[in-house]
Parts: sequence; structure tokens; C-alpha cells
Amino acid sequence: MLPIDQLIKPLTRDQVKESMYRLLTAAGLQVTSWQEGGVARTIIAVCAAIFAGFTEVIALAIRANFLDLAEGIWLTLLAYYVYGVTRIEATFASGQVTLVNTGGGVYEFEPGEFFCRNPTTDAHYTNVSAFTLGAGQTLTIDVRAVEAGAGGTSSAGQISSLVTAMLYVTVSNATAIVGRDQELDPALRQRCRDALGSLSPNGPEAAYVYWAKSAKRSDGTTVNVNRVWVSKSSSTGQVRVIVASPSGAVSGTIGDLTTDLGAVNHAIQTKVVPLPATCTVESAVPVAIAVTGTAWVMAAANLGGPAWQAMFYDQLDNYLSEAPIGGYVLTVAPGRIYQNAIIGQVESVSKSVIKFDATGPGDTSLAVGEVPVSGVHSIAVNQVS
Repeated sequence: MLPIDQLIKPLTRDQVKESMYRLLTAAGLQVTSWQEGGVARTIIAVCAAIFAGFTEVIALAIRANFLDLAEGIWLTLLAYYVYGVTRIEATFASGQVTLVNTGGGVYEFEPGEFFCRNPTTDAHYTNVSAFTLGAGQTLTIDVRAVEAGAGGTSSAGQISSLVTAMLYVTVSNATAIVGRDQELDPALRQRCRDALGSLSPNGPEAAYVYWAKSAKRSDGTTVNVNRVWVSKSSSTGQVRVIVASPSGAVSGTIGDLTTDLGAVNHAIQTKVVPLPATCTVESAVPVAIAVTGTAWVMAAANLGGPAWQAMFYDQLDNYLSEAPIGGYVLTVAPGRIYQNAIIGQVESVSKSVIKFDATGPGDTSLAVGEVPVSGVHSIAVNQVS
């Protein structure tokens, strides 16, 4: 019996040709006398190319039977037909913007009637809920990107343009708003493992995590939740679940199934919580982390300061959008976002980054229920010849 590592490894053309020549030699044919470019060798080469391609398909099909080995569409099929898990499509970036009305106008909007944009990327955003902006008022509202995917991501301070006409009104985002492309293979594999926990009637932690990330809104789209914290065992049957989106907070209201938080709560209450237990679902509290410092880069990379800054800020946005609720707990609470890790993120952007000296914010402690998000970063760039 062949070991699994050989079964999942396709053969190259040369390997197939070598095997065919070996078999023909064993059959008594004088293959060494065949001329290069002759009919016999050409036929062998064509057959080898076809069979090598066939072994690639065979290897993929074999890998598709194992959760840790399946990839791409094969993993999508395995997740759906074996684990009952559907790969999450691209999610809509969601977060908050602040409107400042310095004039005397009063503006009222129903959901989806207000629009603003990031002038750098031209990503557009619309309001999630109805709101009224009074004269001289400052108001923070929940918004969602018009288009799904990572293209809807905006770093802190990038949303500064109104599409909807509002005289004497300005718009800004104090923290990053982050969208996600289609669910990657590692995340899908983990949800498949979490799905096994959802089969238990006793409400294990994996079940809460799975349904929090897999909950759907009333329109059938998947909620934008990528981080979940579940309280440990309780002698009183009380469970606390805290959820976060890539942008930090999860917008909505418990009981309103049209909102993300309402949809998550409904999924957990109906799919997970055992009859004797009670569960409280809440949104994580965002803690903005603004990174400041100076980066030294190689001038030979031929990139200007703004281009470097955009790369640094994107890297930091992605890193903080995946950091766990409560931060990284090394031994005992509280958890933290460590400055050394932030330095590593900036320096890993390119081999042309020589060094990054961070002046802030240092190690940031996070309480239970707090989640890190990107604040307004400020990184100076020095070009080194």
C-alpha cells in the first residue's frame, strides 16, 4: 500500500516517461536504440504529458477527501457535502463614520439613502439604519460598504467625502473599516472543525464560535463576524458571548434580525444554547490603536512616501482586524497587543524595509470584551540610498 504522501503527489512528465521506458525495457524492447525525435520517442512523450496531467487530477481528488489537504473548490465541496458548511462569500466592510453639521440644516435618512466615499480608493458606503442629523449636531452612525470584499476597506481617516449633498456637513472615520474577500481555506477548515461542536446538545465553545461566524441576516447574506470570545464553564448555567467584526464592533440590536448583532444572537439562541442555560450575546468594544514612528526604507525600491505609508497602514489594518478579542494573553490576563509584534508587521511589508522605530502606542492592554482596531496611524518614511 502506498503512503498518503505519495498518493497526493502528481507525477512529472519525466517521471512518467522513465516509468514507461522501464516497462518497455522489461518487455524486451531495445528502447536505447530509438532516436531522439523519432516516432516512438514522440509517442512516448505525448503519452507521458497526457498521463502526467491525469495524475494531477487524481492527486487533487485524493487530497479532497482530507480536510487538512483539500484546497480551493475541492475544499468547498468537502466542507459542504461532508461537514454541511458553506464557504462564506466576500463580506461587506462595516464600521462607523462621524458626521459633523456646522450649519443649520436638518437631514433625515432611511437605511440605504445616505452615501459617503473614500476619495483615495473610491469605495462607497451607505447607512445601515435610519438617522436624523440636527443643526449643529455631531453624530456617529453605522455604515456598510456598497461593494463586498477587501476593496471596501478604508484606513482610519480615509473616508472624507460626501456623496449625498449635505451643506456644511463633514464626514470622517476615526477607526479603520475592514472588508473581507471570500473565506480563505484555513478559515474554512477551522469552521468545519467548529461545526462538529455544533452537533452537541450541551453547547460546547466550538458551537458558539461556529454559529456566531456562520449566522445569516434576513436577506441571506452572512454576517461580518470574524472574532468570537466565549466565557468558560459556569456553575450557574450562564454563558457570555462577545463578537467582533474585522472593523471592531458588530452593529445592530438584539431582537432585530435585520442587523448583524440580532442575527448572531438569534442563531446562537436557537441553535446552541441548551434548555437549562441562558446566554448573553454582545458586541465587543473597539479600542483604537494608532501606530506612530519612523520607517527607514531602501530608495532603490522606487516608491514614494505615500505609497509606503499606504502599504504599512494596510498591513496594520489587516493585522489588527484579525487580533483576538481581549488581545493576546501570554500567561495571565490582561491580554495585550504588543508593540514588538506591530514593529514586525511593518518591517514584514517588504524586504526593502530596513527598520521601523515605533514611538507609540507601546504595549496596549485590553480588558475582556475589548477588541483592537486601527486608529489614525502616522508613520514617517525616510529613504536610504
